[in-house]
Amino acid sequence: MPKLRLSSYFGSWWLPSAVFLALLAALTVALKLFRSLSSSVVDVWLCAGGLAFVGIIGAAVWNFAQRRWGKGLLQLLLAVVCAGAAFTAGIFLMLTSPSEDGFADQLEIPAGLAISEPKDEAEPRPGGEQDSFQAAMLSALRTPGTNDASVTADISALAALQTNAPDLLRRYLAASPAWRLFEERGNLFATRRWMVGGEWQYSLHGYYTRGSFERASRSGLPQFQTRLTIGLSGQPWHGRGGGLTRLKTGETGKVKIGMGNQLHSSHCVVSGGSLVVEVFEESDAIERRLTKSALGYLQSEFGALLQQPAWEAIRTMLTASGGVRRSEPELVLRKSFQGGIYDSEVWANPGEPGMVYLKAFEVTKGTPLSAEALKRSSGEWIGWSDDPGEVFLANSHITVYEGDWGKHYAARFELWFVPDSGAAERKLLERVFRIEGWQR
Repeated sequence: MPKLRLSSYFGSWWLPSAVFLALLAALTVALKLFRSLSSSVVDVWLCAGGLAFVGIIGAAVWNFAQRRWGKGLLQLLLAVVCAGAAFTAGIFLMLTSPSEDGFADQLEIPAGLAISEPKDEAEPRPGGEQDSFQAAMLSALRTPGTNDASVTADISALAALQTNAPDLLRRYLAASPAWRLFEERGNLFATRRWMVGGEWQYSLHGYYTRGSFERASRSGLPQFQTRLTIGLSGQPWHGRGGGLTRLKTGETGKVKIGMGNQLHSSHCVVSGGSLVVEVFEESDAIERRLTKSALGYLQSEFGALLQQPAWEAIRTMLTASGGVRRSEPELVLRKSFQGGIYDSEVWANPGEPGMVYLKAFEVTKGTPLSAEALKRSSGEWIGWSDDPGEVFLANSHITVYEGDWGKHYAARFELWFVPDSGAAERKLLERVFRIEGWQR
């Protein structure tokens, strides 16, 4: 019986296309009528539409296999028609969907409210001497590249720390301003931060480009894009697809090269013990200069930690890199490239290991702002010590979706802490800012 139904579906000249068009029409109407449609519902709808479109192609193949040439050609023609309909529906939604949500239209900032302004966007220039990783990467870029894509992968020091002192390694990654330790899709990752304008900044998803450091090419620095991530759960953050190169620590191999943004592109994932290191590189030469520089720097950084695997040695290292400050706890917002998009910066010490994240509320009505998105984008493990006078950095790239450009309102941002011990989460800091929402 199932075989009969499947053959009836593929054998029909109109049914596969009708199913796809019905799903497309229903999704278009739903998006027009229900602006708050959740992303998970839309994702399921899109997956169903994708399967329905594959069904049209499958019907063409099935008819060709049955030597029904006319029906097969008709199915291919209908596939083109359906693809055109999907494109037209997308353009229609883009042109007719309102970009303003009106959230802040009737809101007023209460008189006498103590309110802070977000700082200006960080100046696009290289960081200071504290970011020696960045200096090594930019120096590698200034060296003319060869046509040899070979890389020798060595993350033995990092792998040894993961095996012999995993808690200390995790504490170092949480406390160091150069690393952002976070969880995503149930896996634990640490992505490298760079200093921008003399301050530690976490760019969107941890990608850095020449544009992060200069608006115009006056320094002679070539175009590039890179990201460095440690997969502490043994999984790469984004290392998927046919262009991925996998190496084991100590192994030498040629990295697979593709093209992206008119640059030579690669994803190299190196495994060592129970963790992996992932280096994404786009640059102007086939030689993987950034990949080799990043792996070499990691071996040096964690080799030094392996020689003195103790918190006091870590504190000395972090103090030199600006990762441990003696000051009052602080919560700061900094403007980014569009209204409603901000860089958050937190200096705090919860006194025990755990994760911090941001909540935000409109002050007059207490309306939560982008609750799920804020927790997802700002959540990270932060450094801690027994000395309450010490504070540690946590920062991230966040977006507030409620509101429109130019329509400012008051929002209370709160820093919450979730202890690793399983104890109840608690609020560490709060501060009110004058913000605007990101306009779609």
